[in-house]
Amino acid sequence: MPDNQRTLRKPAYVCGIGAFTGKEVKVEILPAPIDSGPSFQLVIGDTVRDIPVSVANLIETENRTVLADLEDPSFQVNFVEHVLATLHGMGVDNAVVRVDSIELPLIDGSALPFLKAVEEAGIVEQDAPRRELVIDTPHFIDEGAVLLALPHDGLRITYFLDQPGDVVGKRIAQIEVTYENFRKRIAPARTFIKAEKVYDLLASGAVKYQDRNQVLIVDRDGVSQPLRFADEYCYHKMLDILGDMFLSGRRLRGHIVGVRSGHYQNRKMIRKLVEKYLS
Repeated sequence: MPDNQRTLRKPAYVCGIGAFTGKEVKVEILPAPIDSGPSFQLVIGDTVRDIPVSVANLIETENRTVLADLEDPSFQVNFVEHVLATLHGMGVDNAVVRVDSIELPLIDGSALPFLKAVEEAGIVEQDAPRRELVIDTPHFIDEGAVLLALPHDGLRITYFLDQPGDVVGKRIAQIEVTYENFRKRIAPARTFIKAEKVYDLLASGAVKYQDRNQVLIVDRDGVSQPLRFADEYCYHKMLDILGDMFLSGRRLRGHIVGVRSGHYQNRKMIRKLVEKYLS
């Protein structure tokens, strides 16, 4: 039997500087009613746009997850994966994420700021059973990078990382996603990026806020900051998977196995699962 649905006891607050805009971004995570699921509310000046968390609202882009208003895609929210992973990992079914910018702040590149804000706000149980996306047969994406979705009584993630030519190298990690495991291992894991990609972004002018503490920068010789724990790289990939798998609006019940996969494969998989189980 599934647990009951949950939401926040009171609003949670996070702020930081947006990488693309270079401006302060204010984020409020608000309680929401039963069966409403997660959603975003974009507030730009006097304009308010509601953007439901749905695969239909996904925009294809590289190295991040973006949701947009279907009627006008210029109203969009970038980097939604970390806050969605926080809601998913902490068992929050219903919430409105209100943001006053086209992007959520990266802050330190992890989900810790969102986790701490939600913990401070508190979580309450609601009087309705949790709605889940239950995987009952295997599904796979195989396009060089591989992503599997397998039946499992719970939520488990296994990740194989193979990044030759730099300090990341070959790594593997597996975890059962519980509140405590998310809190200790997945939430603190930071975004990592190859040094040459950083130089390209800076040269393009796309990144206005050039604080390199927002990410771990890796190259052949090392990493820009000390790791928080062994295999932090793998656990950040799990963080992204958790966020992207919550694009169904329901907690996942299954085992996700990633092999060199990223947001592109995550998006293809969650679309596939939504079409199979929720259409």
